[in-house]
Amino acid sequence: MRPELPFVFSLLAVALSISPLITIAIRKRLFDLPSEDRKIHKRIVPNLGGLAIFSGFLLSVSMFIDLSTLKVSNYILCGGIVIFITGLKDDIIGVDPLKKFVAQFIAAFIVTMLGDIRILDLGGFMGIYNLSYPFSIGLSVIAIVGIVNAFNLIDGIDGLAGSLGLLLALVYAWLFYQAGEPGWLYVCMALGGALTGFLIHNISPAKIFMGDSGSLMLGYIAAVLSIQFINTSAFEFVDLGFTFVSSAPALAMAIIILPLFDTLRVFAIRLANNQSPFKADRNHLHHRMLSLGLSHMMATLVLVLITGLFIATALVFQSIGSNQLVGILIIMIIFLNTLLSIYIYSRKRGVIEQEILDEPLDIEQDELPIQKIMKSKMDQNEMLKKISKN
Repeated sequence: MRPELPFVFSLLAVALSISPLITIAIRKRLFDLPSEDRKIHKRIVPNLGGLAIFSGFLLSVSMFIDLSTLKVSNYILCGGIVIFITGLKDDIIGVDPLKKFVAQFIAAFIVTMLGDIRILDLGGFMGIYNLSYPFSIGLSVIAIVGIVNAFNLIDGIDGLAGSLGLLLALVYAWLFYQAGEPGWLYVCMALGGALTGFLIHNISPAKIFMGDSGSLMLGYIAAVLSIQFINTSAFEFVDLGFTFVSSAPALAMAIIILPLFDTLRVFAIRLANNQSPFKADRNHLHHRMLSLGLSHMMATLVLVLITGLFIATALVFQSIGSNQLVGILIIMIIFLNTLLSIYIYSRKRGVIEQEILDEPLDIEQDELPIQKIMKSKMDQNEMLKKISKN
């Protein structure tokens, strides 16, 4: 089967279903409301885009993919349904953060313990190869929950989460194609098509948001694809033409590095300020981009291009080993974040200094203190001259 078929089908299914979904959301008053703490949009926008994405993706997968090639597809689907329903409920009536975490852990345990989708081998990263079963389960659950929340938190401006998800889907589609994994290739193409159909309506100014149902589901699929790719490259020779995959964990990290780094960064800042790590704020990377005067579209484009830079770096330097490559990626992201922080600080400082210079004075020019002193000294000199003459 041609791999573009699931892409085109899910694209059309999502793109055509969103307009009626927007109408229903407006009638039922299912909106994402503006708020002061984190959300930066100024108008009410329907937030049920995740329903269209999940439906189109699932329909495409069921129509075009032989699920027997994905031996654990039922467990992946069960975990996905738990994530999706939790997100959809949060979009409609709201869900307590603790309950959302419990649902994410349940989904992660379903897919790792029942579906056996878990990290089996780290390919020598930190000197670790084959993982024991308990360590494999624990690491995989943490990875899934972490990636799910990372994509949920990065969904803050028009087009960003969908664009990063589309890039992830296309890169993994190519990698699974090179690895000879048609089932996973078609899953990636179906996801890419669904996100493309959604982005048609989500590019700024957005007509609809993906909501938690979309961002949580996107993070879940990203986590499953990342784990599956790491396992595939650990046991199969994946020739990319110009190189072969020898540092799969580092490459997987590069593909999702921005959501992961942004989440760890804001959590660390909040904890350092004695705040809850889940307290909403405007300190995410996309908020910082907007503070520089970039539009939603430009901020999204910059962050996608930066992600592309990390992916290209990870591909080019596959042969140096996972430890060294992960180190390079960490140094790169810290360096870029430091440059951004310095630029934002210098820009804010310049604005403050300019405001001080432009601020009108409340006293007359002839009453300035320095001028009073000079005038007084001149008067004293004149008096001394008169006395000496007398």
